[in-house]
Amino acid sequence: MKRQHIDIGTIRREQIVEAAVAAITECGIENLSLSEIEKRAGMSRGQLTYYFPAKEDILLAVFDRLVVLMHQRIGVPAGPGRDEASGWDWIRHLLEKLLTRPPVSPEFGCLQYTFLAQMSRREDFRRRLASLYEGWRSNMALGLAADMVTERPVRAASPRALSTLVQALIHGLVMQRSVDPQSFDSQEMTDLCLDLLAIFVWGKPRTRRKQAPSRTNKQAGTLRRRARPVLADKTHRGVNGEPVRRSPTRLR
Repeated sequence: MKRQHIDIGTIRREQIVEAAVAAITECGIENLSLSEIEKRAGMSRGQLTYYFPAKEDILLAVFDRLVVLMHQRIGVPAGPGRDEASGWDWIRHLLEKLLTRPPVSPEFGCLQYTFLAQMSRREDFRRRLASLYEGWRSNMALGLAADMVTERPVRAASPRALSTLVQALIHGLVMQRSVDPQSFDSQEMTDLCLDLLAIFVWGKPRTRRKQAPSRTNKQAGTLRRRARPVLADKTHRGVNGEPVRRSPTRLR
């Protein structure tokens, strides 16, 4: 029987990255040290530097893990295959996944904003984030361009600009919700974003919300009659000057 090969190096690297993720989540990236990673991974300094010569190498590996977590969180739109999803399908999918559902990993938001905060000092972080966002933006723009061929937009709008706007909407809303989970209703905000984008591009909403049934003319008339105010009782004088009491009447 052939013995299965075990890649010890891959296992060790995964253990180190997991230890670093846990340390960053708990203590922050500014307090991350090789000693803390060694302790959490159960390794010596020599083992640690054998797989990652410098702390920066560990941080880049953690960033790659962040990208994997992001893909796990987002997934792909429901359908036969990823290539068949339109740009609009992707926009709806991203908003619904990122606004109405909890993250796959609880440390996702912490890591994301930690790395964003380090961009001014870490050019390698900035380049990797730029590459990641460019990939999302480009793929979404290609899908939207195809959608605009199938259904002509009512006003000129660059697919790339629309994709960038969607990214900005998602980033801002996710950040607000991470600070205050009760800041807005997730489903209402998702529908609002989709309607605004669809009305701007195609001139009509595209959400799946059920509209309230309209009232018939007969029902509307009945409601108006019921809502008419009743006049207060008044005392009038008859022909002989005697008081005459009239019953309450409704406005006609």
